[in-house]
Amino acid sequence: MTSANIKILIRFLLLIPLQVLIANHMRLFGYINPQICLLFALWYPLKKDISGFLVTSFLFGLIIDMFSNSGGVNAAACLLIAYARLPILKFVFNDRDLNLKLFKYSNYGTVPKIVLIFCLALIHQLTIYALEYFSFSHILSILYKTFTNSLFTTFVVIIFLSIFTSTKKQ
Repeated sequence: MTSANIKILIRFLLLIPLQVLIANHMRLFGYINPQICLLFALWYPLKKDISGFLVTSFLFGLIIDMFSNSGGVNAAACLLIAYARLPILKFVFNDRDLNLKLFKYSNYGTVPKIVLIFCLALIHQLTIYALEYFSFSHILSILYKTFTNSLFTTFVVIIFLSIFTSTKKQ
Protein backbone atom coordinates (compact mmCIF):
# COMPACT_ATOMS: atom_id res chain seq x y z
CA MET A 1 0.00 0.00 0.00
CA THR A 2 1.45 3.35 -1.03
CA SER A 3 1.62 6.41 1.17
CA ALA A 4 -1.06 8.13 -0.94
CA ASN A 5 -3.45 5.22 -0.36
CA ILE A 6 -2.69 5.28 3.37
CA LYS A 7 -3.51 9.02 3.47
CA ILE A 8 -6.79 8.39 1.65
CA LEU A 9 -7.68 5.60 4.09
CA ILE A 10 -6.83 7.72 7.14
CA ARG A 11 -8.91 10.64 5.83
CA PHE A 12 -11.75 8.24 5.04
CA LEU A 13 -11.67 6.77 8.55
CA LEU A 14 -11.35 10.15 10.30
CA LEU A 15 -13.86 12.19 8.31
CA ILE A 16 -16.72 9.71 8.71
CA PRO A 17 -16.91 9.87 12.52
CA LEU A 18 -16.20 13.60 12.40
CA GLN A 19 -19.20 14.09 10.10
CA VAL A 20 -21.50 11.62 11.85
CA LEU A 21 -20.68 12.32 15.49
CA ILE A 22 -19.95 16.05 15.42
CA ALA A 23 -21.09 17.85 12.25
CA ASN A 24 -24.47 16.13 11.95
CA HIS A 25 -25.33 17.27 15.48
CA MET A 26 -24.37 20.90 14.92
CA ARG A 27 -27.66 22.60 14.15
CA LEU A 28 -27.70 26.31 13.52
CA PHE A 29 -31.28 27.70 13.44
CA GLY A 30 -32.57 24.14 13.56
CA TYR A 31 -31.59 23.03 10.06
CA ILE A 32 -28.14 24.37 9.10
CA ASN A 33 -25.36 21.88 9.64
CA PRO A 34 -21.95 21.73 7.95
CA GLN A 35 -21.05 18.97 5.56
CA ILE A 36 -17.36 18.56 6.32
CA CYS A 37 -17.44 15.37 4.26
CA LEU A 38 -16.65 17.71 1.32
CA LEU A 39 -13.09 17.65 2.59
CA PHE A 40 -12.83 14.08 1.34
CA ALA A 41 -13.55 15.22 -2.22
CA LEU A 42 -11.18 18.16 -1.92
CA TRP A 43 -8.32 16.16 -0.43
CA TYR A 44 -8.62 13.15 -2.74
CA PRO A 45 -5.62 13.26 -5.11
CA LEU A 46 -6.35 14.34 -8.66
CA LYS A 47 -3.65 12.01 -9.95
CA LYS A 48 -5.63 8.93 -8.95
CA ASP A 49 -8.01 7.26 -11.39
CA ILE A 50 -11.55 8.60 -11.50
CA SER A 51 -13.22 5.19 -11.11
CA GLY A 52 -11.51 4.60 -7.76
CA PHE A 53 -12.55 8.07 -6.64
CA LEU A 54 -16.17 7.46 -7.64
CA VAL A 55 -16.33 4.11 -5.83
CA THR A 56 -14.61 5.49 -2.74
CA SER A 57 -16.87 8.55 -2.64
CA PHE A 58 -19.97 6.40 -2.99
CA LEU A 59 -18.83 4.14 -0.15
CA PHE A 60 -17.95 7.21 1.92
CA GLY A 61 -21.45 8.63 1.46
CA LEU A 62 -23.08 5.25 1.99
CA ILE A 63 -21.34 4.77 5.34
CA ILE A 64 -22.41 8.27 6.39
CA ASP A 65 -25.96 7.34 5.36
CA MET A 66 -25.87 4.14 7.40
CA PHE A 67 -24.81 6.00 10.54
CA SER A 68 -27.13 8.96 9.89
CA ASN A 69 -30.14 6.89 8.79
CA SER A 70 -30.57 9.18 5.80
CA GLY A 71 -31.63 6.70 3.15
CA GLY A 72 -28.85 7.09 0.59
CA VAL A 73 -28.95 10.83 -0.04
CA ASN A 74 -25.35 11.32 1.12
CA ALA A 75 -24.17 8.49 -1.12
CA ALA A 76 -25.83 10.16 -4.12
CA ALA A 77 -24.49 13.59 -3.17
CA CYS A 78 -20.92 12.37 -2.59
CA LEU A 79 -20.98 10.45 -5.86
CA LEU A 80 -22.24 13.52 -7.73
CA ILE A 81 -19.57 15.85 -6.34
CA ALA A 82 -16.92 13.22 -7.09
CA TYR A 83 -18.14 13.11 -10.68
CA ALA A 84 -18.41 16.90 -10.98
CA ARG A 85 -15.15 17.81 -9.21
CA LEU A 86 -12.88 17.86 -12.26
CA PRO A 87 -15.17 19.93 -14.53
CA ILE A 88 -15.76 22.36 -11.67
CA LEU A 89 -12.01 22.61 -11.06
CA LYS A 90 -11.46 23.41 -14.73
CA PHE A 91 -14.25 25.99 -14.70
CA VAL A 92 -13.33 27.72 -11.44
CA PHE A 93 -9.59 27.86 -12.05
CA ASN A 94 -10.24 28.82 -15.70
CA ASP A 95 -7.84 26.16 -16.93
CA ARG A 96 -9.27 23.97 -19.70
CA ASP A 97 -6.03 21.98 -20.03
CA LEU A 98 -5.59 21.35 -16.32
CA ASN A 99 -2.47 19.26 -15.78
CA LEU A 100 -3.48 16.81 -13.07
CA LYS A 101 0.10 15.72 -12.41
CA LEU A 102 1.27 19.25 -11.56
CA PHE A 103 -1.93 20.62 -9.99
CA LYS A 104 -1.67 22.17 -6.53
CA TYR A 105 -4.32 24.21 -4.75
CA SER A 106 -1.57 26.43 -3.36
CA ASN A 107 -0.80 27.73 -6.87
CA TYR A 108 -4.15 29.51 -6.98
CA GLY A 109 -5.63 32.42 -5.06
CA THR A 110 -8.06 32.39 -2.18
CA VAL A 111 -11.15 33.50 -4.10
CA PRO A 112 -11.10 30.60 -6.62
CA LYS A 113 -10.67 28.15 -3.74
CA ILE A 114 -13.69 29.61 -1.96
CA VAL A 115 -15.72 29.49 -5.18
CA LEU A 116 -14.70 25.84 -5.68
CA ILE A 117 -15.75 24.89 -2.16
CA PHE A 118 -19.03 26.79 -2.51
CA CYS A 119 -19.81 25.11 -5.85
CA LEU A 120 -19.16 21.65 -4.43
CA ALA A 121 -21.20 22.48 -1.32
CA LEU A 122 -24.03 23.82 -3.47
CA ILE A 123 -24.16 20.65 -5.58
CA HIS A 124 -23.93 18.46 -2.48
CA GLN A 125 -26.68 20.30 -0.59
CA LEU A 126 -28.96 20.62 -3.61
CA THR A 127 -28.73 16.87 -4.17
CA ILE A 128 -29.44 16.12 -0.52
CA TYR A 129 -32.46 18.43 -0.23
CA ALA A 130 -33.87 17.57 -3.66
CA LEU A 131 -33.79 13.87 -2.81
CA GLU A 132 -35.01 14.47 0.73
CA TYR A 133 -38.06 16.53 -0.27
CA PHE A 134 -38.51 15.00 -3.76
CA SER A 135 -41.28 17.45 -4.63
CA PHE A 136 -41.55 20.54 -6.83
CA SER A 137 -44.00 22.06 -4.37
CA HIS A 138 -41.12 22.57 -1.91
CA ILE A 139 -38.74 24.17 -4.42
CA LEU A 140 -38.36 27.44 -2.48
CA SER A 141 -37.59 25.58 0.73
CA ILE A 142 -35.08 23.38 -1.10
CA LEU A 143 -33.32 26.39 -2.64
CA TYR A 144 -33.29 28.37 0.61
CA LYS A 145 -31.91 25.51 2.68
CA THR A 146 -29.42 24.63 -0.05
CA PHE A 147 -28.05 28.16 -0.19
CA THR A 148 -27.83 28.72 3.56
CA ASN A 149 -26.29 25.30 4.22
CA SER A 150 -23.82 25.82 1.37
CA LEU A 151 -22.68 29.14 2.83
CA PHE A 152 -22.21 27.64 6.29
CA THR A 153 -20.50 24.54 4.90
CA THR A 154 -18.13 26.72 2.88
CA PHE A 155 -17.26 28.72 5.99
CA VAL A 156 -16.59 25.59 8.08
CA VAL A 157 -14.61 23.83 5.33
CA ILE A 158 -12.41 26.91 4.86
CA ILE A 159 -11.69 26.92 8.59
CA PHE A 160 -10.80 23.21 8.48
CA LEU A 161 -8.58 23.73 5.44
CA SER A 162 -6.76 26.63 7.06
CA ILE A 163 -6.12 24.55 10.18
CA PHE A 164 -5.20 21.20 8.63
CA THR A 165 -3.54 22.13 5.33
CA SER A 166 0.13 22.99 5.27
CA THR A 167 1.22 26.09 3.38
CA LYS A 168 4.70 25.10 2.28
CA LYS A 169 6.36 27.39 -0.25
CA GLN A 170 8.45 25.88 -3.03
